[in-house]
Amino acid sequence: AEGGGITVNIPYFRDITDQADAPQVEGTQPAMQNLTSGKQIAPIFNRETGLASSSLAASVSGSDPVANILSQIAVRRQKQRQQTLVNILRGIFGFTSAPGAATGALYAVRNDVFLESGANPSPTQLISPFAFVDTIARLGELADTTIGGGILMHPLMQASLLKEDQISFQHYSDQAGVKLETYKGYRVFISNLLVRAGTGGGYVFDTYIFAPGVFAWGEKPQVDGAQKADAASMRVWVNPQLNVEEIYDRTRFLLHPNGLRWIGTPGGQSAANSELATAANWQLDYTTADRVGIVCLRSNG
Repeated sequence: AEGGGITVNIPYFRDITDQADAPQVEGTQPAMQNLTSGKQIAPIFNRETGLASSSLAASVSGSDPVANILSQIAVRRQKQRQQTLVNILRGIFGFTSAPGAATGALYAVRNDVFLESGANPSPTQLISPFAFVDTIARLGELADTTIGGGILMHPLMQASLLKEDQISFQHYSDQAGVKLETYKGYRVFISNLLVRAGTGGGYVFDTYIFAPGVFAWGEKPQVDGAQKADAASMRVWVNPQLNVEEIYDRTRFLLHPNGLRWIGTPGGQSAANSELATAANWQLDYTTADRVGIVCLRSNG
């Protein structure tokens, strides 16, 4: 995120573990196999939020709206980042495509059990331990790389698994009352965003299982030229003419999945969430999709 422009190149060496050896022949040089390199391209995001409150409102309410706004900024940022994350996942998996369609850079590790007309789904169209196992199996021999990772699901999917007594709880620390939800050893995260209406009725839910460390993350303050200080994030400006305090939160950050290349052209100065969710804007750069370490289950409930 500290580089210039709206994208960053991430070079790497490609995996050679699948290269085959050959029988040794005395006096004959073996065929040479090369260590090749690849290049991921990650979009950099410049995002902003503006909020305002009048001094009159503070007097009338008997409280401090600005202090309340500032107290919620951190959680708001987290939710905004989660929206960005979900849209990236939907783009690389081609979430809006028909069942089984070869759309999205990671379609090969997407398990579609849903129907577009899923108003009355059968058990095979619903999330279940069997569907979960089949989804992880898309990674083949690399399935073990997800151990210790997480699962991101809609609250209704979480509720369904809870009703089946499938989600367990373990203490995250020794602090009383602090617990960590897990499903088959995967940390559980939830988001209301993970659903869309089916084109023929009902709903389609997307659930993601991922290995630890599959997303790169970085932030950089927007620094002004004169004072060499953070000139953008959490800035408060008082407008005496309007008797209003304005709060601006501008951030520059990177959030990028393993092995992918951003090939889109943003309409603005950085990619919008709608552009991130567009499958045509992403390309797989790893040799195979299973090396990325993320799988997707699409179900009707």
